[in-house]
Amino acid sequence: MSLQAVHWAADQDEFASVASGILANLLRSGREISLALPTGQTPIGLYRQIVGLCRKGDVSFARTRLFNLDEYLGASPDTPQSYHAFLHHHLIDHIDIPASRVRLLRGDTADPAAECRSYDQAIEAAGGIDMAILGLGANGHIAFNEPGSSWNSQTHVIRLAAQTRAAHRPDFSNADAVPRFGITMGIATILQAKKIMLLCAGKGKEQALSMLLAGQGSSAWPVTSLIGHPDLTIVAQARLRGSQNLQSPAGQNNSTRQAIGQTASRL
Repeated sequence: MSLQAVHWAADQDEFASVASGILANLLRSGREISLALPTGQTPIGLYRQIVGLCRKGDVSFARTRLFNLDEYLGASPDTPQSYHAFLHHHLIDHIDIPASRVRLLRGDTADPAAECRSYDQAIEAAGGIDMAILGLGANGHIAFNEPGSSWNSQTHVIRLAAQTRAAHRPDFSNADAVPRFGITMGIATILQAKKIMLLCAGKGKEQALSMLLAGQGSSAWPVTSLIGHPDLTIVAQARLRGSQNLQSPAGQNNSTRQAIGQTASRL
């Protein structure tokens, strides 16, 4: 695993600052880039800080293409819990990106298989993903790729695990209202991204993160598919070290400030 850095953030502000700094460096490269974006509580601080930088003119999305990692099957863009609505609310509506450069999964498609093919074609036409920003599920899922998902998969429909549905329950009126299926960018598509930034925050993520850092690949933990990626950066809450005393791999610089500088020099 070519792990560029592990950033252990002491609090939410540092977590968001580190993640937004890494993304901002890529945006400032001035070249055409494509991003795959996550949803949920974890990236909200990142989006807030990036929006602030965009409003000040420090970064621009004018030459960026945006894709999302996943969506609830059956959710329309107007569904309040949809990831389409989430990304517009927290990011897209506040940045300088042309609508033609935004391609989000349509959960309300009448033909899910065709939507999956169309999505993969759009990613290919964009030249692939330059940076995939991932969250981490307690069961090790990345995007909606649940335990047991094929590491060779492209965009596909998937049944959501009970643990995933339970985690999303607070967003819905009752447990039965939580969608049972999703559409997700596949693991193979994610692994083809030139860079991956994995965001690790929230309760119950210690074991999944431990498996990744230990280099223990297993289809039961989809996040461990990232072990072989050539350019992986992890931003994690320091408390996720827990009693296991998780460390960066030997030889890696664990200083947040120095690592940000190293990231900038690589872009």
